[in-house]
Amino acid sequence: MPELGCAMREIEPANAGAHWIAQAHEQPAQVWEEWASNLAVALLPAGRTWDAVAMSSSRMQAVAEVLGQGMARVPLLTDLTVDRTYVLVPAGTAETWTEPDTTPIGAGFWLVASKPGGRQVPAGTWVQEPGLMTQLADPDALRAALNRTTENS
Repeated sequence: MPELGCAMREIEPANAGAHWIAQAHEQPAQVWEEWASNLAVALLPAGRTWDAVAMSSSRMQAVAEVLGQGMARVPLLTDLTVDRTYVLVPAGTAETWTEPDTTPIGAGFWLVASKPGGRQVPAGTWVQEPGLMTQLADPDALRAALNRTTENS
């Protein structure tokens, strides 16, 4: 998976992840305005620069244990109010995703997210924030880890 583009490397490191995630929106400035509001969350569209795979937080923990370092630079967003964790994967993944006990989030769907590096809100908390070395999860590795955790339970 490619890392952040060269242009993104010119942005101050503390905000690189926020800039990267804001670029998923057709109007990145709107994302920044939403983060600056009293709610401190923005709606981010899936399907443009990434899709997401949703699962319970406990399932995500098991998957992360299987993948180990393979998850080190993958952004993970969680909604603590409903115990769902979202793994960011390449755009288009949701169209063919069929793994049981997970939900593909693609074009036409939106995620609520706090600003990476900013105040975190329960409905959109970053477990692993995007940053300078962000990578999207490899869908095949994620599938394999999900299948392995299913076999072990």
